[in-house]
Amino acid sequence: MAESDLRCRLCGRALSTGLVATDSRHCCLNATPIAGTCPEHGPVGPHHAVED
Repeated sequence: MAESDLRCRLCGRALSTGLVATDSRHCCLNATPIAGTCPEHGPVGPHHAVED
């Protein structure tokens, strides 16, 4: 698995933590950092990421 074992809180699938998961923001109007990308739900914030 990736360097971090994060899973989506909504569906339990493993999050991809590649280039998307950085300290950058998803949108200039949204101050939530992206924790990873869920194959089902797309980019998710830290509030939707849980440790495996």
